[in-house]
Amino acid sequence: MAAQIIDGKAIAEQVREEIKAEVAKLAAGGVTPGVATILVGEDGGAQFYRGQIEKNTATVGFNYYNHTLPAGAGEAEILELIAMLNADAKVHGILALMPMDAAIEQNAVFNAIAPEKDLDCVNPANIGHVLLGDQLFAPATPSACIEILDREGIELCPGGKGLNVTIVNHSNIVGKPVALLCLNRNASVHVVHVFSKDVPAACREADVLICAAPVQNLIKADMVKPGAVVIDVTTIRVDGKQVGSLEFDAVCGVAGHVTPVPGGVGPVTNVILLKNALVACKALAGMS
Repeated sequence: MAAQIIDGKAIAEQVREEIKAEVAKLAAGGVTPGVATILVGEDGGAQFYRGQIEKNTATVGFNYYNHTLPAGAGEAEILELIAMLNADAKVHGILALMPMDAAIEQNAVFNAIAPEKDLDCVNPANIGHVLLGDQLFAPATPSACIEILDREGIELCPGGKGLNVTIVNHSNIVGKPVALLCLNRNASVHVVHVFSKDVPAACREADVLICAAPVQNLIKADMVKPGAVVIDVTTIRVDGKQVGSLEFDAVCGVAGHVTPVPGGVGPVTNVILLKNALVACKALAGMS
């Protein structure tokens, strides 16, 4: 069996075009989605991410607001800036870029962002809504996994029978929220991680296998159910190249659908942030 390689770039472009069409409709009513980032200090990774957000927002016609504070900025100054952005009607989405100085209480920053503007869903209120299944939007990377399944026509509960989904990761940013999103679609979900007794056995049961473990070649062919959908969320750098967590060629010989790294989940995650901002904008503007 040769797996179908899922083209994340093509999916991302589809979503991007849909967002651009919605932005044009909003513009006719005098509304433009606005995204603000908060960068504290000069961390290279955070600076790169900030630049990517600026480029991505420009591709769909959003307004972008960059707020950079010096490395010595205190927590009170950051919280004051967040309060200002919460109150700014031109800003519909806020992203607080990490890392910040160790003296800054990360949870205090996350909790200060208004839930309706919290594009990364780091405010606990938003995770609570994901748990209940009534969220305005969900974290970008977990949502990207669901978007990929939807675009590929893969239902998690076809004919009223939930698929078996195994998630290799139990982090707050990927594993837990993607488990909730799958549960809310009536899948049967098994979450495994570094402390689990038998990760390979859990993987072999999966109709849909989602791996976000930062270990190269972790998922081998004999851990994959024939015909399974395998979504590789992992992105690590090895010898200057982006790689994922699959023994890719071997897994492709067993699975039915596979996302590559790069070019799989990553591009879709980027546009989901934009989609979240669009949803936030329409909600704040009282538009459906």
